[in-house]
Amino acid sequence: MGAADLIFSSPTKAQASGLSGLSASSQLIQREQQVAAHNYHPLPIVIERGQDVWLWDADGKRYLDMLSAYSAVSHGHLHPTLVAAMQAQLEKVAVASRAFHSSALVPFLEKLCAMSGFERALPMNSGAEAVETAIKAARRWAYQVKGLPPNSAEILVARQNFHGRTTGIISFSSEQDYRHGFGPYMPGFKSFTFGDMASLDAQRSGHTCAVLIEPIQGEAGIVLPPAGWLKAVRAWCDQHQILLILDEIQSGLGRTGRLFAYQHADIRPDAVIVGKALGGGLLPVSAFLADRSLMDVFSPGSHGSTFGGNALAAAVGFAALTVLEEENLIARSAALGQVLLAELHRLQQRYPTQIQAVRGLGLWAGVDIRAPYRARDLVERLAQKGVLSKETHDTVIRFAPPLTITRADLLWALAQFEAVLAETAQSEKGQFSAERPYHDTGNATPVSTAPQAAPSQPLPAASSPRFLLSAPDHFTVSYSINPWMQPQAWAPQAERLKQDAQWGWQQLRQQYELLGAQIELQPPVAGLPDMVFTANAGVVLDGKVLLARYACPERQGEEPHGQAIFTALCRQGVIQSLHYTPVGVPFEGAGDAIWDAQRQLFWCGYGQRSSYAARQTLEAVFQTPTLALELVDPRFYHLDTCFCLLSGGEVIYYPPAFSEVGRQQLAAVVGSQLIEAGEDDALHLGVNSVCIGQDIVMCHCSPALKAKLTALGYRVHVIPLGSFNRSGGAAYCLTLRLDSRRRATLI
Repeated sequence: MGAADLIFSSPTKAQASGLSGLSASSQLIQREQQVAAHNYHPLPIVIERGQDVWLWDADGKRYLDMLSAYSAVSHGHLHPTLVAAMQAQLEKVAVASRAFHSSALVPFLEKLCAMSGFERALPMNSGAEAVETAIKAARRWAYQVKGLPPNSAEILVARQNFHGRTTGIISFSSEQDYRHGFGPYMPGFKSFTFGDMASLDAQRSGHTCAVLIEPIQGEAGIVLPPAGWLKAVRAWCDQHQILLILDEIQSGLGRTGRLFAYQHADIRPDAVIVGKALGGGLLPVSAFLADRSLMDVFSPGSHGSTFGGNALAAAVGFAALTVLEEENLIARSAALGQVLLAELHRLQQRYPTQIQAVRGLGLWAGVDIRAPYRARDLVERLAQKGVLSKETHDTVIRFAPPLTITRADLLWALAQFEAVLAETAQSEKGQFSAERPYHDTGNATPVSTAPQAAPSQPLPAASSPRFLLSAPDHFTVSYSINPWMQPQAWAPQAERLKQDAQWGWQQLRQQYELLGAQIELQPPVAGLPDMVFTANAGVVLDGKVLLARYACPERQGEEPHGQAIFTALCRQGVIQSLHYTPVGVPFEGAGDAIWDAQRQLFWCGYGQRSSYAARQTLEAVFQTPTLALELVDPRFYHLDTCFCLLSGGEVIYYPPAFSEVGRQQLAAVVGSQLIEAGEDDALHLGVNSVCIGQDIVMCHCSPALKAKLTALGYRVHVIPLGSFNRSGGAAYCLTLRLDSRRRATLI
């Protein structure tokens, strides 16, 4: 008997006689009911295989996974990099226990600590085990550090929490289905109302040692706390010497568009619990993270797990963290989360009798269903259309697709949800049965309802956008640091080209002022001809400026002048604070860091002038996700030369400038909003443009590109900037925006 026979054995003759005529899925469900404990009520779908965001049942029908195993499959099903890492480790060793050191464990924990910013990690398996670890750490800290009497420590927890189903954890659950019949319960916990500071403070006593909460309550229905509440809890804990421990098992590792959900609130807890996505959808991996001051309460023998931190789990966990970074999954969650929530809010407005509320952050959303509609009924109808989701408490539908989902697939799934809402709305008129049971149609592919995205519209210009310009008094092409720069071709026409530069720059400034922009000027400096390209001096967001660190020696002399102008702007109140790129990390400002107000992230170019490592500095300074794109053509040495972001979310881009992976990332996130620039526009630096509301200021625009932009509602203004083209620059290079802002935090 082979391995496949052991796994997929046939039913006995007695079983077979009662299963004839049923589909393969129905047969397997009936067989499972005979041997499996009845502690789950799954949808009547038998999953047989999966790939990325897609699942297939035992009858061959395909489904789009909009649940991703409660965030455990954030990387998609069977991610090839993770599978390869797992297979490679299986050829070495899988489990040897923590009785010995492990060569696989060290890089995993180093990576986990480096990404999270915590000094220590204690690896476990399931999320519940990691929660139990956190409880033990808090109690021992209470006695060893805070000095509470033995066996007196109390931990405050939120009602409607979900941290697992062990006997210890259900002791502080408010969900009766989890508790009934499993007493006696463990003492030492007191409950408060999630999001309510008065309720939290009322439970505090002299024995309180920790607050243990989810930053966003998942099982409760993706419930976000009021804005500012987490920050208030952090301050309250500091005031009373109480640990703040956050359970990020579902919300962490990119699910909300940040590595951790608490980062949206700009706080740092004392400890974090991670799991689910840490195992890459392949096996259970979890961890408790904290600094030494808390983690060092553990001593040899005080806590452990035979499988916790095993070599196989460590190899997969390391690969899962690496993929999270290298494939921009966190930024993709931030960008596509905007699409998910915008579409769900649109559906709420269109179907108010069915949808009561929409909540969420990143690629994680909860949809409250109004009575008499039942979430379970809608979920089953949705499955019929080839989309898998799950209800919670029969009142909320959860959507949490793999972070690898594309914009097109996400919109397709939401189109199926809209079709379900439309059908059930019709049922109120007697045209459909609201009680129609789920029926497996056996279709091999999903219903081909075309995705319907809300049409993008150019946004009105922000009131008086503020730009930094520098006059071209000393502009010339005297050296060559990119393929555009040819000093020998400039020299014979130098005077005329300088005059053209002055005239073009003045036209650019006048056009900006006509469009309502306020202009700040950086004094030009003799001997630094490229200072005119102010976009490279730094990047500004929320009043913070991250200063450039130039790659080419010819431009490094600009750095102190950049610092000087921003210091002056800081004194004027235009800029709030200055931040410095680390030495040895090339970064050329807004030319390679383009703020996307629609998707709330930075697009980052690397591989020519700016380094990949610069994205880490951007994330640290601005506390916002970044999506890195590799530039492979030396002619397009900055991202702004081949990528132009428009106010409606569209992106003009020149595909040959990007690596294949970069093009795939753009297609996945921007999708149908991509506008491909032809070679004529690219080689005249027409993509290097500035969008102000409905107006686009360009140095070149072919008739074909202009027709596309006009059809989308944009007005094109062409300014002759040919002299600057000879240095590889145009409108965007000559402009640095000073007033970009993030949206207000949601939690």
